[in-house]
Amino acid sequence: MKSLSSVLVRFFFSASLLALVSPAFSQRLNYWVGGTPGMENDWNCPKNWSAYQIPNDHSDVVIPDVSSGSRSNPVIQKGVAEVNSLFLDSNAVLNIREQATLVVYNGVHAVYPEDLKIKGLLLEWKEGPQKPSSDVVLRVQAKVNE
Repeated sequence: MKSLSSVLVRFFFSASLLALVSPAFSQRLNYWVGGTPGMENDWNCPKNWSAYQIPNDHSDVVIPDVSSGSRSNPVIQKGVAEVNSLFLDSNAVLNIREQATLVVYNGVHAVYPEDLKIKGLLLEWKEGPQKPSSDVVLRVQAKVNE
């Protein structure tokens, strides 16, 4: 028969593990801060983000207006970046280069959509909570704004 103390230890261990793991799978706000020396505008630099993590498909990303400060606008140079949602504040700019793709699963919200500087691809999934398979995209934007 198990003692009460071993049951309590297992309970607290399980509760602690759940508390550590569950935030990793929930949506999180992640604000662009930029300005890391030598990587001022690099989307893939963890220090350029408020959560000190590169956004992923669980991230609700907010890009602020950095025009009045010393920070730089974010640039996705190459590869595929995924986010849960994307919010661009008024006068905020996001650059997606030719060899880059940004996949947004739950909406792009921009005060001025022309502030998305797209040379690569912006893929926006807008239907239901499930992510698309790799060959399904509901809206694709591929345009050049300079």
